[in-house]
Amino acid sequence: MQSNIKIKLQFKCIIGMLDYERLEKQKINLKILAKSSSFLDYAKVAKLSKKYIKAKKFHKLETAISKLAKKIKKTFPDLKKIKIEITKPKIMKNAKLGAKYKKKY
Repeated sequence: MQSNIKIKLQFKCIIGMLDYERLEKQKINLKILAKSSSFLDYAKVAKLSKKYIKAKKFHKLETAISKLAKKIKKTFPDLKKIKIEITKPKIMKNAKLGAKYKKKY
């Protein structure tokens, strides 16, 4: 049974390289699109993703999303494709800032 999921999360965490970003949690938007050759439980992927990003307190968005993709693949080995995007909606007025990651397995 093939599975395609789409997840959109919004939560606060420590992420970023600037001094003030390391002191207070900031809001991020996390989008995940994933395809698997077997059932992929979107609730488990969402929970794992939020917990992982919050716990690691990454400096770079690019590092956060590439390591998250590896964590998801390790947890769900039947994963065939993943696309992850993190944006910081409050970091700069009138701008959408973030990073994207895409991988086929």
